[in-house]
Amino acid sequence: MEMQLPFEPEGEAAPSFRCMSCGSAEVHASRVRSAFWHDDRLVVVEGIPALVCERCGDQFYDDRTAIGLDILRGGGFPAEQAVRTVEVAVFDYGEAPAVRNVS
Repeated sequence: MEMQLPFEPEGEAAPSFRCMSCGSAEVHASRVRSAFWHDDRLVVVEGIPALVCERCGDQFYDDRTAIGLDILRGGGFPAEQAVRTVEVAVFDYGEAPAVRNVS
């Protein structure tokens, strides 16, 4: 399912869009990836059309993209439809090194 933005990814930003987090006008269209938990599985979706803030890095999706992601999530991310698989290291915070009190 190909999502279309009202502007071209990897280039110009939507007219007069400002970052909703930091207010910067330095926002550009791009394709991003994001991770989602589905039950006990972590899945990654790549090629998501988004606006990305140059200053703070926040990503914003238009309504059509957000709905597309909801449809993917609702479909349960079937393993047989994955384009590839990656191995992810898992750490237990209880095993993290102690943090010294810094004043």
